[in-house]
Amino acid sequence: MRGMKRLLCALLLALSLSSGALCESCTRVTQRLQCGALACDAIHGRCVACNASGDCYPRAMTCNGGRCVVAGLVSGFSSHTGVALICAFIICSIAVLAGVGAGGIHIPMFCLLMGLPMDIAVGLSQSTTCGQSVVNVFLAVQKRFPSAECSRPLINYQYLTLLIPLGVIGTLVGGVPSKVFPDLIRLSLLFILLAVVLYRTVLKLVAQYRKDKAARRETAPSPSLEGAGTADTLDVPEEVPRPSQPQYPWLEILCVVSSFLVNLAFGVWRTRTKCGGGVYIVTYCVPVLANIIMFLWYRYRLAKMEKCRVTFLCNAKTTILYPLVSIVAGIAAAMLGIGGGLVLGFVLYEVGLIPEEAAVTGGVVTLFLTLSSALSLLIEGHLLIDYAGVFFACGLVSAFLGEFVFMRLIKKYRAHFLIVAALVTITAGSLAFMSGFGIYNSLNLVHNGGSVLTFGRVCRANGGSDK
Repeated sequence: MRGMKRLLCALLLALSLSSGALCESCTRVTQRLQCGALACDAIHGRCVACNASGDCYPRAMTCNGGRCVVAGLVSGFSSHTGVALICAFIICSIAVLAGVGAGGIHIPMFCLLMGLPMDIAVGLSQSTTCGQSVVNVFLAVQKRFPSAECSRPLINYQYLTLLIPLGVIGTLVGGVPSKVFPDLIRLSLLFILLAVVLYRTVLKLVAQYRKDKAARRETAPSPSLEGAGTADTLDVPEEVPRPSQPQYPWLEILCVVSSFLVNLAFGVWRTRTKCGGGVYIVTYCVPVLANIIMFLWYRYRLAKMEKCRVTFLCNAKTTILYPLVSIVAGIAAAMLGIGGGLVLGFVLYEVGLIPEEAAVTGGVVTLFLTLSSALSLLIEGHLLIDYAGVFFACGLVSAFLGEFVFMRLIKKYRAHFLIVAALVTITAGSLAFMSGFGIYNSLNLVHNGGSVLTFGRVCRANGGSDK
């Protein structure tokens, strides 16, 4: 609870300062962060209305009615956009195997290939991941756990109900620094986060590979046992059968959906209030408190539940410490544009979930966190609807390739370690792409007279798409 109080106090402090302006002159290369949809008068160092598209930065921006907006999909489509679509398709078909997004790869790719500002690229990354996750979740909700002794859904709804409320809190908290922090700080935080996740996931990959190898060795026919009959079979102790669980547990589903809808409702209300005002702050604090209460109530319910009905390794560490990582996942989704499943992947393995179960449960978390973040961007006018629709469809189609081709091959050859390998691949790729992009972006800022530590404002002019 002490950590929750500190988190809430930090959010209140950030919001109380949101209407203030930092006494710093703008530059051309930092105008998106400092001026929002306005251009920068580099001579006087102040934000002004644009007169021509040449006043706007980066190259995807165009001047429309004195505001810098992204050119529409039809007028702005180029070969670079096509390459970005193809690359996103391939990346998503791999990411869907592990139930994660690939924002760490998508964001620098969209920025470099399409010339988009980072805040817009985050929205497109969320849209792509949403499309991928919709298919993943649609297929996952119909699957059962692959064990005769455990008749329950493959999705671990119990642990999901612990993760989603805290993850939604993370998306609320992450939405504030996403508007304020310079790209260098955001990329540095992402680098540290991905490095930790990669290390833990590689350890799990090695362990799962050894487990799969041992399982294949045990099922292979042994010449020394041929013709031995049934007299020499080993007596394997049977597990105590667990109670059967419904395919769609209504209480857990209701909690998850309610958490999402509360956040969405207050997000809509927030757009109708004065930015930085008292009501504006309330629209952040109420959903945070509501989700904290929901998390504490469900954790109390699990503590009172019979152990045979709990579907994961239940202790103080797995029900308090690990779920707090979900807040980090939500912040990463809103602030850095990566799916929450990428951060939570190693947590789901730590609580005893098998690879298939961890992948689909992580996929549901990814869907809710990215959808929550994407809708927040849409409500605030930072999501390009035309581009988002195309990349959403790209994510949808790529998920079918991953689920019906790659996943079937993994099951056919019993190579479950490849699910963990997909998570390692996406994490390592994100680490490499974001590091390279961070260095390039910093050098570009310094070369053009900008500062790598230029902060923005929560309350600034919005710039969306040129309709």
